Amino acid sequence: MKRNFRPVHPGIILGEIIEELGISQARLAHDIGVSPMRISHIIHGTRPVTGEIALLLGRYLSQTPQFWINLQANYDMQTAEEKIGREVKAIKPYKLAHAV
Repeated sequence: MKRNFRPVHPGIILGEIIEELGISQARLAHDIGVSPMRISHIIHGTRPVTGEIALLLGRYLSQTPQFWINLQANYDMQTAEEKIGREVKAIKPYKLAHAV
């Protein structure tokens, strides 16, 4: 089934959350001990949410780190599917490729 929408980077979600809470990017960065540039890059989708950032955001925003890791993993899988999906579908599963 073909999707008609682009994958959502977890930075978009983060940006919406902090905006709703009235927290600036600089404040978030300061409070969790990372550079403001790092938060800016995540929010603009040019850096991924790493395990370290997931732990920090989870603690600060009273969420599980797994929430942030899952958002990133889903984004990564969707973008990979868009990029190499056709090539993946062309690969025969091992058991079918080596059937007697």
